[in-house]
Amino acid sequence: MKNSRFLLLVFPVIFALLALFAWGFFYQSAVSVSCCAILFFAPDRKIRYTIWFVIAAFLFSIAGDWFLSHRNGLLLRFVIGIGLFFMGHIGYFIFCVRNGKIKYPFLFFLLIGYLLFFYHALYPSINDNMLLMAALLYLVISCFSLAAATGLKLAPITCWLFSIGIALLIFSDTLIALSEFADYRTLYFLMLPTYYGSQIVITLSLLFSSENRSI
Repeated sequence: MKNSRFLLLVFPVIFALLALFAWGFFYQSAVSVSCCAILFFAPDRKIRYTIWFVIAAFLFSIAGDWFLSHRNGLLLRFVIGIGLFFMGHIGYFIFCVRNGKIKYPFLFFLLIGYLLFFYHALYPSINDNMLLMAALLYLVISCFSLAAATGLKLAPITCWLFSIGIALLIFSDTLIALSEFADYRTLYFLMLPTYYGSQIVITLSLLFSSENRSI
């Protein structure tokens, strides 16, 4: 195993820690940028071209993070931020379906659970139709990307880690939604660690893919 590739993960980890303690957008974006740089060295021949969809997802996340971090109370910036993260999930989803298939039974139960969450926890508190639609569409694509991640036809460790990475992202988004729309902040301190962790774990999963032949 080429351990030197895995050692590169120290950079996004350091940037994530600096972002957590300094709250600077430079360090926040550096997590995604360093993960993108690492992915240039990650893929085996099977995923060499589709990995660009993951890199695009990270780049959309940087843009989305900027809009959410600099919205200054502006609703439009909040909606644009959600839209950019939506595009990020599209990137994850395309990568997964190009290297596997959707697990529809899992998708069904996931959608049921999150639609119930949306109806009971978010819908009563969202008064703007544009924001309501953005939140609903983002919730749906999040479920699709996780269901597709669990259906990856790559090395088992890659599938598991990629799925965990997407699950961490969804968990982080859920905490944001609860904070923004349901005034629930008990676990909000986990929002950023799980967000940064999702990108680091996804990158790790693809590093393992470069060391294991696809099945």
